[in-house]
Amino acid sequence: MFRYTALIVLPALVWSCCPPSKWEGSEYIALGSTDGKGQGHYTEISQNVTVDTDMRRVFITQQLSMDGQGMEQKILQDYSSGEQYVTTTKDGMEISCMRMPINSIEPGCVPKNHTKIIQSYFGAGSSKVMATMYKFNMGQNVIYATMSDDGCIPLAYEASGATEDGGGYQMTVEFFGITPGIASTSVFQTPKNCPMPRPVVAGLGK
Repeated sequence: MFRYTALIVLPALVWSCCPPSKWEGSEYIALGSTDGKGQGHYTEISQNVTVDTDMRRVFITQQLSMDGQGMEQKILQDYSSGEQYVTTTKDGMEISCMRMPINSIEPGCVPKNHTKIIQSYFGAGSSKVMATMYKFNMGQNVIYATMSDDGCIPLAYEASGATEDGGGYQMTVEFFGITPGIASTSVFQTPKNCPMPRPVVAGLGK
């Protein structure tokens, strides 16, 4: 069984365009990647996301398919501790839970060192939503984030770059149904009985 964790977007650095500190919504992610051995992979992810930047916590429920293999997960990310709790479920029942380092970017503001690519709108007529596309770099990643001008609500996000294992990726994220505020903070409760994976030591366990 492969292990895959959420890709959370909206990087945090210096204040520029800042989304609400608390929000909920849905995301659809398409991700093409290569691993360190040059093997290609394709992943689709459907997420429901709850974000509280004051608490520095994110909760995700997601369904994903990587190379045709499906999985359901619940993920709590605690950026104050740098750890995330990944619970794998099937038909609503918990199968396993792992505690591990967070491998994604903390939600927050568009960094101040951005470049504005285009200012335009989505929709037409009285239904127009004015928006701006920002470009910026984070490490080895090139990021394009499209945000509404009113409220800095995320609309779309594209990123590409290198991975720690020597591979690379290209990702597209679409946002739907974003609402300010959080229905319940109970989703941020830390799961019980969620151990760290045991390290593999060469020569042991053979």
